Amino acid sequence: MLAGDRLTNDSGNEVCLFPLSYMYITTARDPAEHQVLALDFLGWGPNGRVYNCPAYAPYSGSIVYAGNDHNEIFWSDNPVQFADGSVDYASILVAHSELDSPQVGRHYNQGDLWYHTGNYGNSTGDHLHFEIAKGHVKWNSSGTALSNPSHVYDCCYVNNTILARPLSYPWRVFEGGVTPPTPTKRFSRSSFPFYLYRRKRMIDSF
Repeated sequence: MLAGDRLTNDSGNEVCLFPLSYMYITTARDPAEHQVLALDFLGWGPNGRVYNCPAYAPYSGSIVYAGNDHNEIFWSDNPVQFADGSVDYASILVAHSELDSPQVGRHYNQGDLWYHTGNYGNSTGDHLHFEIAKGHVKWNSSGTALSNPSHVYDCCYVNNTILARPLSYPWRVFEGGVTPPTPTKRFSRSSFPFYLYRRKRMIDSF
């Protein structure tokens, strides 16, 4: 998504959007909490790596938890449309921004500047740690990740996001209505300018 993006379905629910303008999934996903469907994303732009890369609020909501890694849990104000077609409240956990010190109760509208990639706390490089769950949830029983997480690709549409390194996940674009298009839209090389994919082949080994 881009700064200021606002998107709703035909019923007036906000559409849950992927919060970065470029998607570059990191190759290494450690530590162990990444086994609960979390993904890490590098900041990326037309010229490659971007540090302290801006992320935008994927829906309107408020911070309900703030922690030592500048991590936060962000709840939606209202039920949102997810990429798998379901509608529910949303919870997102992000971590490691060096520029943002989350404050419980702070509110963001969809499309607002919300967070940044970073290397703050328990981290080995600038990135966005990202987890998402349906419903209003906080920590799981071990206190290491969101309770009952969902796959990012089942929750976030990638409207206005360039897929620089999306791996093989079935990312979707919202095309109107109240459910995702059928069959599910998947991206091919023809979806974006060739130069992006030429660059992709050179950077896949990052």
